[in-house]
Amino acid sequence: MNKKQQNLNFFYIYIYTIIYIMNTNSLLNFKGNSAEFKDDDYETPKNILEMLLPYIKDFTKIYDPFYCAGRVKKNWEELGKICYNEKLDAFNRDPPDDFDITISNIPFSMKEKTMKLFFDLKKPFIILMPINAMGSKWINKYFSKLQYLIPNKRLHFSKNGKLGKGSWFDTCFYCYGLNLENDIIKL
Repeated sequence: MNKKQQNLNFFYIYIYTIIYIMNTNSLLNFKGNSAEFKDDDYETPKNILEMLLPYIKDFTKIYDPFYCAGRVKKNWEELGKICYNEKLDAFNRDPPDDFDITISNIPFSMKEKTMKLFFDLKKPFIILMPINAMGSKWINKYFSKLQYLIPNKRLHFSKNGKLGKGSWFDTCFYCYGLNLENDIIKL
């Protein structure tokens, strides 16, 4: 088989794989030039929210625009905070008038769109998302404005009320407006 045939075979395998992914119930659902993850509805357990308490002492009213199953509201209340978390479209709604900070475990397929949304709110925020987003091109315009809280282990999220066995990737809290002592803090 010559080089041209090898390249053509590789191309056919690549196209077949894309078509297979699009037609199966996989993690990817292609829309135009972007991919959105279907499996994007994991919630943050209370023990992870507790990690943030030392850094949000001055904030009592939390806005989390991503509803999922709504357990985050109860978890924050158990930690002594008020949480606004309603089953509404995060991108097509008015935020509450009196919140202090936005904190959310966002749908990871919407990282860039969510970062813009949170900056547009003009309030402090904490976004939980994969640590590898730091290397993404889109984050460059925000990077120097952010501070980072890096967990000392991989976090375990819950789905449908059941705690998972652990994520296969590392996550990080991307923070804005908290005036942390250091720009990067390892928890």
